[in-house]
Amino acid sequence: MSVHQHTSGRVRSARPHRRFSRILLATALSLAAAPAFAIFTNGGFEQNSFVGWTLAGGTNPGLLGAEPFTSASIQITPGAPGPASIVGQMTDLLAPTILLPRVGQLTAKLNDENGGALVTSLVQTDTVTSADIDPADGLPHIRFAFAPVMDDPNHSPNQQPYFYVSVKNLADNSILFEQFAYSGQAGVNFLSGAGNWKYLEFQNIDVVLPLSAVGEQVELTVIAADCSLGGHGGYVYVDGFGSSNVPPPGNAAVITEVPVNQPAILVLLASLLGLIGFRAARAKV
Repeated sequence: MSVHQHTSGRVRSARPHRRFSRILLATALSLAAAPAFAIFTNGGFEQNSFVGWTLAGGTNPGLLGAEPFTSASIQITPGAPGPASIVGQMTDLLAPTILLPRVGQLTAKLNDENGGALVTSLVQTDTVTSADIDPADGLPHIRFAFAPVMDDPNHSPNQQPYFYVSVKNLADNSILFEQFAYSGQAGVNFLSGAGNWKYLEFQNIDVVLPLSAVGEQVELTVIAADCSLGGHGGYVYVDGFGSSNVPPPGNAAVITEVPVNQPAILVLLASLLGLIGFRAARAKV
């Protein structure tokens, strides 16, 4: 009888330990599955959608003025957004050295190769927080990758397909980063794709913000435009929007979306799992 009572006591005492272990494990796993990109909603397009982003566009009547073109040269005749899609693992036959997807399992594609003088823009506004601070330098970062692919019909410069990317601080409307180029633009290191197509492999962008930017809103804009005459396309791949480092292109098909505070999460996860093992061992004594 005494053995039976002792055994029953051990079974009863083990139940709280099991419940405690399950709670700790669930907490640890939920922390490990924290959002991958601190600042941008759906920054890696892993929801297989444009949730969190605003798509807009219209048609391209041509760039204003003469070179050098700037963001002020861009004019868009209002209308429905041009094409926008989410792509997975694939090879772009027009730009064969671009690795897709760029980050995670999915990458966004703005506009397409079909022409039509269409323009597609992608915009998101977010607030910089302390979660965007990189412990390596103690400063907030905005990081992402983009790759433009554009036909080069050798029109006049203001009629060519083009792309534009910018990061703006809405607190003072200052431009933190911007890049503009039309297809075949002199001084831009375009690669030659199929036929007359020109492209850039993914450009990894790292915008370093001052610490005072915490709490301020930033706006990210990407624009992809066909030629203004309608016969030639232009599009841009975008991915990896957030504050974490964008991995090297060789890791394009691997999920590497890690928040800047992930090391702390992993330490906590290890501690919790260790505590689970310790309590389990105590329960057997």
